[in-house]
Amino acid sequence: MTSVHKGKAATNMEKIYGIRFCVIVMSFFILMPFLCAGTTEQKEKTRKCPVCNTLYSEETNFCGNDGSKLEKIYTKKICPECKKEGAPGDKFCREHGKELTTLPEEVPGKQEPDGLKQKKELALKYYKEGNDLCDAESYDLALESYKKAENEFPDFPELHYNMGWLYSKLGTIEKAVHHLQKYIVLSPKAKDVTEVQSYIVIMKKAQEKQNDIKNTFANRDQIMKKAAAEQKQKHKSVTIPAGEFIMGMNDARPDTYPERTIYLDAYEIDQYEVTNAQYWEFLEYMKKTNDHSKCFKGEPSSKDHTPRFWDNEYYNSPDYPVARIDWYDAYAYAVWAGKRLPTESEWEKAARGADGRGFPWGNEWDPSRCNLKGEPKPVGSEPGGKSVYGCFDMAGSVYEWCADWYLESYYSESPSMNPKGPESGVRRVIRGGSRFSVPFQVRTTTRKSEQPDLFNLSMGFRCAKDVEVK
Repeated sequence: MTSVHKGKAATNMEKIYGIRFCVIVMSFFILMPFLCAGTTEQKEKTRKCPVCNTLYSEETNFCGNDGSKLEKIYTKKICPECKKEGAPGDKFCREHGKELTTLPEEVPGKQEPDGLKQKKELALKYYKEGNDLCDAESYDLALESYKKAENEFPDFPELHYNMGWLYSKLGTIEKAVHHLQKYIVLSPKAKDVTEVQSYIVIMKKAQEKQNDIKNTFANRDQIMKKAAAEQKQKHKSVTIPAGEFIMGMNDARPDTYPERTIYLDAYEIDQYEVTNAQYWEFLEYMKKTNDHSKCFKGEPSSKDHTPRFWDNEYYNSPDYPVARIDWYDAYAYAVWAGKRLPTESEWEKAARGADGRGFPWGNEWDPSRCNLKGEPKPVGSEPGGKSVYGCFDMAGSVYEWCADWYLESYYSESPSMNPKGPESGVRRVIRGGSRFSVPFQVRTTTRKSEQPDLFNLSMGFRCAKDVEVK
């Protein structure tokens, strides 16, 4: 072959290879979008266009349709059986072995539907209302507000935390555990999760102990009947001798001013607050006889004197001070028992003695002498806190109803002998603070009042009696 022919052959081969190369390159550019699309489909789509809602993979930042900036879709994986969220990287539930399912959550900054937003706002309103009622020690009313909040928006972590705390105070351990567990599910990363879990364990153990006590008797009636008979032998009244004592305090709230000397005739007053077992006896009498002849004439017509939540676990303990008692309940029990409610001045003398003590045990504050811990205790559990006359729990435990109407200026205008309180009023006097109180509320001079039909877990009473003059 000549050199000319060889040159032409080489030139032709170069053209052929050049054409093939061009075809390969063009095919690559034509097929690349499809190849990339296939790869994208295989990747998890974690971004979404806020305009057209098209889904994209993580590395894409802008929508290919309208150029909008993509928003990140936040997801969580939960077990389809227990509904608990899996840990990062988990594909199966560690407890049930079920494959975790992916649920979309709200995109940050995206506006909620109006209906959901309104429910959340209403739930927050009821939640704050419940908190205020707790601060005012109106625990039953607070629970009603919390229930309304739960009905509006059940996935409110702080609400379930507070409901768990409140149910534990009310003695309903099963419900307390339920709400605290729900708090943990809704806030698994909260700083106090470990603390809450420990408290749940403690409550469950306490519930087991209560069940053991209950199982030793056939039912509550047997428990109460046996305890009431024992308490009749143990719970006596003490006689407060006739004479003068210091009532009021100058350097305190205006309604305790002025400090002055008051004379009282001799009277008797119970050593202990009225217990669940004692009040059970009264209720049994009322159920059998429906005898309201001993009740206050102006009491509400629908009253049967049963405390609200009487089937609650709190009332299974016969030695606890009876609670959720309004003034009409206390009045009716006292008359049924052949006694009466103490006047405010009688209560104050029994608590502080004739020497004007600041606390039943003396003038120095000592938290170990009274129950301000929030947890209920049997009456007389703090013997170091009894008054000079031998009256127990006149600081802490439960507030105690007195016979008197409340008047802020009464101490400045009351008679100096056997004061009985104003002739009329709107609120009745309560004294002594409760297990939910702070120290200044349990001073022997601190006065407080409530509507006579108010009841809550911090309200109880003790009885008094005239001493017959021989």
